[in-house]
Amino acid sequence: MTGQRDDEQRVVVTGMGIITPIGENLEEYCQSLQAGRSGITRWKKMSDRIDSKVGGDMSDFDLQAHFARVGAGYPADLVERAHKLLRTTPLSGRLSAAAVLQACLDAGLPYSNLNPERVGHILGGTNLNLQYIFDNVLELVNEPDYIEPLFGLFSLDTDVLAVASELMGLKGPSLTVGGACASSNLALMSGLDLIRSGRADAVVATGGAIDLDPVILQGWAKIEAISVQSFNDDPARASRPFDARREGFVPSHGAGAVVLESLASARARGASIHAELLGASAASDSSRLTKPHVEGQVRAIRSALQDARVEPSQVDYINAHATSTPLGDATEASAIKTVFGDQAYRIPINSTKSMLGHCVMAAAMVELIATIVQIENGFVHPTINQEEKDPQLDLDFVPNVAREYHTDIAVSNAFGFGGFNACVVVRRAP
Repeated sequence: MTGQRDDEQRVVVTGMGIITPIGENLEEYCQSLQAGRSGITRWKKMSDRIDSKVGGDMSDFDLQAHFARVGAGYPADLVERAHKLLRTTPLSGRLSAAAVLQACLDAGLPYSNLNPERVGHILGGTNLNLQYIFDNVLELVNEPDYIEPLFGLFSLDTDVLAVASELMGLKGPSLTVGGACASSNLALMSGLDLIRSGRADAVVATGGAIDLDPVILQGWAKIEAISVQSFNDDPARASRPFDARREGFVPSHGAGAVVLESLASARARGASIHAELLGASAASDSSRLTKPHVEGQVRAIRSALQDARVEPSQVDYINAHATSTPLGDATEASAIKTVFGDQAYRIPINSTKSMLGHCVMAAAMVELIATIVQIENGFVHPTINQEEKDPQLDLDFVPNVAREYHTDIAVSNAFGFGGFNACVVVRRAP
C-alpha cells in the first residue's frame, strides 16, 4: 500500500438522502437501524396470483405527505418545483428524486458556489420502471390509444436520472450504470473516478428505486431467489440473513443518494463531511447465472482495499451484502474469511437487508448510508431474525441487538446476479 492521496484526489461524502420503508430521512433511518425495526409487510397492491406475498412496499408513497413530515426546512421554491416535476413521474423517479433533493440540501449544494457544470450525476440501476411499463402494456392490449402520453420518455431509466438532474440543476457529466444488485456501488466507483480524474468537482450518486411488478417477482420466485413460503403471515421475520431458516431475499422499494466531492472542494466551501470514500472496485465472475462465486467476491474486496490503500487488518466493520439466501450468505462468509483470515472473527458484520429487505438496484447505496450513519453515531445495528444458528456460519453477525461500537474504516459489499461484484471502503470523516 502507498501513502495518502492529496486533497484533490481524496473524495468525501458531503450529503446523504434516504427514502426507505424504515425511514424517509437520516434521523428516522438511524433510529430504525438502531432499534432493529423491520419495514417488511404484505404487498399492498400486488396481484394475489403471484407467489411473492411480502416485501418492503412503498407503492403508496405520497410526495406531499413526505414533504409535510420531513421537509419543514426545505426551501419552498424547491418543494414547489419538485411537486411540479414529479406530479406525473412514475414511482421510481419520485422516490429517487426525493432522495437526491434531500442529499443535495444536506450537502448545501443549492447555496454553494460550485459550478453546476462541474457537478455530475450518476444513477445506479437499470429496468427501474417495471410496474409503469407493465401497466402500460396492459393498457396497450386493451386500448392502444390510451397508454400514457409520455410513456416513450417516462419508461426509460434515463428519465429517472434526468428528472432529478433537472430538479437540482445538475449540469455536469451524467450517466446511468448497471450491474444488477451491485449497481449502486458501481455508481459510487464511477463517481470516485470522475472526481479523481478531474472531470468533476462533485458528483451526486443515486441508487435508483426499482418499481417492482408481478412479472419480475414471479420470475424471481420461479428461480427460488426470494422468500415465498415460510413467513407470509409474519412478514417482519421473512428477511433473515445468516439464519438457518433463511430461504431467499425479500424485495423492497427504496432509494438513496450521496453527494461526493473532492476534499479540497469541500474544505474550500466549508462543507460538513459525513465520511471519506477511500476506495472502490469491481470484479466479474464471468457467469450469467445467479450462483455466487467466492473467488470473484474475494477479488472485489481485495482490490477495493488496495484502491483505498488500506490493509485488511485496518478494517473495523463490514456491511455485508447478505441477502438471506442459503448459498449467497454462506459464500459471502467464506469470502470474508479468505480476505481477513483470523481477523474475520473479530469484525462485526451485519446486514441492513434484515430490516429493509433487498432494495435491488438501490441496495448498495442505502447500505452505504447505513454504514456511514453507524460510523457517525457510534453503533453497529443488529442483524435481526437470527433465531436459529447456522452451524456453518460462525462469524459475528451482530445478532438481534444493536451495540455501541467505534468504527474508523468499513467495507460495504454488493454482489449482483450475473456475477457482478463491487465493494467500497469508507472511513470516518477526516
